[in-house]
Amino acid sequence: MSEAQKILVSMTCPSCGGQVQCEEGEDLVLCKFCESVFALTTDEGSNKVMYKMTVDKDKALAKVKAWFGTGPKAKDLPNTAQVTEAYPLYLPFWRLIARGKACVCGIEEQRTGKDNQKVEIPREALINREYIYSEIACEAGDLGIQSIVIPDRAEAISYDDQEIVTFGVTSSRDAAYEVGGKAISQMAVKDGSGRMTKVYFSKSFFFPKAFTLIYYPFWIVRYTYEGRTYFATVDGISAHVVSGRAPGNAGSQSTSAGIGGAVSGGAVGLGLGLVIATQGADVGVGVLVVGVVAAIALIGYFYKRFRYGDEILEGALNGKGLKSGRTQEKVQSIHNETYDYFK
Repeated sequence: MSEAQKILVSMTCPSCGGQVQCEEGEDLVLCKFCESVFALTTDEGSNKVMYKMTVDKDKALAKVKAWFGTGPKAKDLPNTAQVTEAYPLYLPFWRLIARGKACVCGIEEQRTGKDNQKVEIPREALINREYIYSEIACEAGDLGIQSIVIPDRAEAISYDDQEIVTFGVTSSRDAAYEVGGKAISQMAVKDGSGRMTKVYFSKSFFFPKAFTLIYYPFWIVRYTYEGRTYFATVDGISAHVVSGRAPGNAGSQSTSAGIGGAVSGGAVGLGLGLVIATQGADVGVGVLVVGVVAAIALIGYFYKRFRYGDEILEGALNGKGLKSGRTQEKVQSIHNETYDYFK
């Protein structure tokens, strides 16, 4: 995250009418024109920031149509799908910016020498960096959105829920703050233990910098395919498709079943052949064991593609279906403000 992503909100001074700016987390604002000081509070005790929708309906629909042609979706989806509705909305998110600090001690196991001897190297890490935690603050149903990443070009505006449908907040501010702090502390420990095979000690803290209620724009696009209804969610600023449901590719399911059976059978057959050829020697048995393990893993992978491949799920969606794409994590690290120490 760059400095540009820190939220700057423009507002009108209630005393003189001049335009002033405040940064995310500030509770007091000084007007540079009349030198008045005024407090920023809301009914819930948190600052509210809304981001401007910059993606129009045509662009959102174009992005969804392009999305139809990606991944293991039905081949005729781009030409067959019928869009039934597309509408904008704002979703609320709790956002905590905090400095995470952690002390982590453990060992790193390495193999060395001609005999591949295992050695244990003591490691320690001190983590001191900023993190951002974001979590959806409403019951968004089946939209598959749990967190956000705010683009550099996002423009913060004063909160106004009059023009576009805005979901109300349904989750607890205090609970979100507690969960966010815990998640940041855990991430600091995880970042410190990256090189460690085993962790013997860890202690972590978080120091809050800002806690804000964010209203972020999206486009919801609903469409039908062969009598069934699906949807896609488009980021209202970056124009990326962040979640959705789509019909799977029946041909890909059949291919997965065939390839899975053939490759798995081949791996086991190779192992059996070596056992017979070597008359039960250790090398042949070893290859057979590896082949059986590989066959089980391959069968599991291809079975999953065959069993659930009739529907594709993107984003943080639950239910039966084949997962595709990347789900946005709730905790992000700010890499340009780190003061870590590794030994």
